[in-house]
Amino acid sequence: MMLGLTGAAHGADVAWTHARIYASPDSAAVVDGTILVHDGRIAALGPTGEVKVPTDVRSIDLHQGIVVAGFWNNHVHLMTPPLLNAARRSDAELSRELTQMLTRWGFTTVFDTASLLSNTNLIRARIAAGHVAGPAILTVGDPFYPKGGTPIYAKQFMKDNSFPDEEITNSADAVARAQRQIHDGADGIKLFAGAIVGGEVGVLPMPLDQARALVAAAHAQGKPVFAHPSNLDGLNVSMESGVDVLAHTTPMTGPWPPELTARILAHHMALIPTLTLFEVEAKKFGEPADESRNDMDAAVQQVQVYSKAGGQILFGTDVGYTDAYDTTEEYRQLGRVLDWRQILASLTVAPAKRFGYAAHKGRLVPGMDADLVVLDGDPAKDVAAFAHVRLTMRAGRTIYEAKTPQAN
Repeated sequence: MMLGLTGAAHGADVAWTHARIYASPDSAAVVDGTILVHDGRIAALGPTGEVKVPTDVRSIDLHQGIVVAGFWNNHVHLMTPPLLNAARRSDAELSRELTQMLTRWGFTTVFDTASLLSNTNLIRARIAAGHVAGPAILTVGDPFYPKGGTPIYAKQFMKDNSFPDEEITNSADAVARAQRQIHDGADGIKLFAGAIVGGEVGVLPMPLDQARALVAAAHAQGKPVFAHPSNLDGLNVSMESGVDVLAHTTPMTGPWPPELTARILAHHMALIPTLTLFEVEAKKFGEPADESRNDMDAAVQQVQVYSKAGGQILFGTDVGYTDAYDTTEEYRQLGRVLDWRQILASLTVAPAKRFGYAAHKGRLVPGMDADLVVLDGDPAKDVAAFAHVRLTMRAGRTIYEAKTPQAN
């Protein structure tokens, strides 16, 4: 059962003209360019005067708007109230929520890193059928918690929404569930290598044998494994079990020293910063301002040292768990230690490569999927411009377009 990135309805052919195009993070800008979209793919790209546009194709002048490849958000949760119980939601309701959460911010592909798989499958099937406007969705489905490790912040939510018990007691049962979820359409798995349970325990690590069994089961079917690490114990479980992606930085550990950074890098893991999450959580739980600032500084330092060491950074916000839909602050925090090209890579080519879609996603090149974002500002001048989205197109279909202010 494959529902992840297939079946998107294509829009009409179109030519986007007079744009400033950043075709990839490492390419020079096409200063006055045209992109011709045909049958959901990029048919041609180059200087406006050199791209031949068929007479029957609609041309739209972008007036030097910035065009980049469609963005990936690699840490989302399709669990907001308007997305739960999708079978009872109208197409308009689902489209509206996906717009506010995701496509409004340029996301053409997302990786859902914990939700009810059955519900997420319903959502992406309706997107694939063209009834709901939304991004391509990859998902891990239901997460794996260690016994007694349901996170303290998730317990009431799970009870209120009749979620199943997602704790595991032994490796055999964990592997059997992982295999079922992959059979039912999961594109990876998510384990809580360090589950925040509060009290005297604080963070409960997953037993290493169980983590290794889950990773082996996923890798046997070519699927990536995400881990929620929380602290040093969780990082150690993640590394020693062979996890592929750290779903968060770990402010609890403080700054990463060189030896820890080198160990993580040696395991070829990608890192999703989710920097805004820590600010949101600090406000929610009334953390003192100086502690919140120290946590953010530690998380930012981890992004900095891992990126400088050659580690792969993937953009992600944890939206759906948080209600911080606006991506502006995430870009500003990342901009403290990454330049705009590195941030663009984390949004485009890095996830496409990590998850096996580099042949047709992540860059603006003839033959690639017509996943693109039109920005109203230039991120080369201000990284916050990545949040100033005018239009989002996926597979040649416009799935978000900002409303044009009415003239007086």
